[in-house]
Amino acid sequence: MSNAADVVIIGGGLSGLSLALQLLRRRSDLSVVVADANRGPAPERRWTVGESFSELGSYYLRDMLGLSDHLEERQLPKLGLRFFVGAEPDFGDRFELGVLSPSICDFEDGRLLGLPLRTHQVDRARLENELARRCEAVGVSLLEGTRGERIELVPEGSRVHLVGVHSGTVAARWVVSASATDIPGCDPGRRVLRHATRAAWVRVEGDLDVGTWSSRPSYATETRPGFRRFSTNHLMGAGYWIWIIPLPSGVTSVGVVADPRHVDFRPRDYPELHAWIAERDPRLAAELSATRPVEGDFRMADLEASVAPQVFSERRWAVVGQAAGFVDVLYSPGVDLIALGNTLLTELVAHDLEEGRTAGCAIANRVFQGFVDGLAEIYRDQYGNFGSSDVVGTKVVWDSAVYFGFNTLLFRHHLSGDARFLSHIKPELLTLKSLQARVQGRFRRAKITPLVPGGDATVEWGAVEWMMDAYFGAREQPDERGVVQHLRRVLDSLEEVARRIEGVA
Repeated sequence: MSNAADVVIIGGGLSGLSLALQLLRRRSDLSVVVADANRGPAPERRWTVGESFSELGSYYLRDMLGLSDHLEERQLPKLGLRFFVGAEPDFGDRFELGVLSPSICDFEDGRLLGLPLRTHQVDRARLENELARRCEAVGVSLLEGTRGERIELVPEGSRVHLVGVHSGTVAARWVVSASATDIPGCDPGRRVLRHATRAAWVRVEGDLDVGTWSSRPSYATETRPGFRRFSTNHLMGAGYWIWIIPLPSGVTSVGVVADPRHVDFRPRDYPELHAWIAERDPRLAAELSATRPVEGDFRMADLEASVAPQVFSERRWAVVGQAAGFVDVLYSPGVDLIALGNTLLTELVAHDLEEGRTAGCAIANRVFQGFVDGLAEIYRDQYGNFGSSDVVGTKVVWDSAVYFGFNTLLFRHHLSGDARFLSHIKPELLTLKSLQARVQGRFRRAKITPLVPGGDATVEWGAVEWMMDAYFGAREQPDERGVVQHLRRVLDSLEEVARRIEGVA
């Protein structure tokens, strides 16, 4: 173990390992140490929240970290988000919103690759093991069985005291916590975002294919066999939602996320979770009864949305991953937060080594915290109306258009943390903030004019043209001018859609 490094990262999970790899891809001459309390490869099928990756986070892993080969060969393609509302035993009698037509999907020799903006469903341990292998291949010093015991801030950086297999002290120019390790000067408190949920989840052996849960011939002929299974499936109810996610390790992840203000939800084990589901969705409970849960896999957690009061410091420390911020698991934004935080930090470290200054920390903090605050706006006080197909259908297409047309677009064009560009589009960002406040307030009150039919309708995701315009426009624009023009087109559409939601002619 070297006694000095440019960057020491405490925590070798997804956020810490991806940061280490990104730093070395940005500057191959960096010396990076990752201290991880775990030893050896992580066991596959290990429980971890965050098995479904969305467009921004997938772009980060595929294109910025170079993991497209692993994700395509060793993980599963994700066919977007799919939503069902209702508890009818026959899924053909429920409201459904999701990808049905293969015309907007990519195939290779008959094999489904996914949607044009690739996304994936992953075994997290398999992914983290691959990240660890690639980190070591490019020169990251991975210290397994070692944790950060204490950190001292000194004028030239930090002294990191490690204990475990590789005990000792490392002098670091930058120190990063991707775990619960405290950093002096880093406020251990969190800024609470007034949104709390409770989640319980388990993995079961084999597949749960919602595409076979109907006796209606039209349900099967609406799409290709297996299409529905490859989506991240959401079963929505008043005050809660249930995820069903296929994993490449031969199991299916099933979880419930509930707002305790609306439903009584506190299962202590899998039988209690199964009984809770049976009261609300007997069809899902029956399908679960025909499977076998992975032994010892049940987990429950109280999840409170919060963000670190400071994520990046001019004293050359930072926090990343859930140590930096967490909001909700609906729409799978966890890897998005990792991607944004790591990318902002990578540029801060690179500029510090090139120019000897850390003045960019202030704007990086504002960008990251603004991103988290924007996420909180779409979840806060919304769960009570998740049993309404009108609200769910309209909210999903609205939230998706905003996500594609702004968050994904800016990140894919490396503009999310560009202070000059963000200043240039400040009027557009303020308009979006105002629109979000208006429309999300409508969703909370369930006083909307629906954009899509409710009841037992089936809505093709790709047929919502204004949302798909935002989606396809998020792909490579020719230059910054093209990005701004697309932003303004999306805003024009959102303005019109907001008036429709509000019932204004």
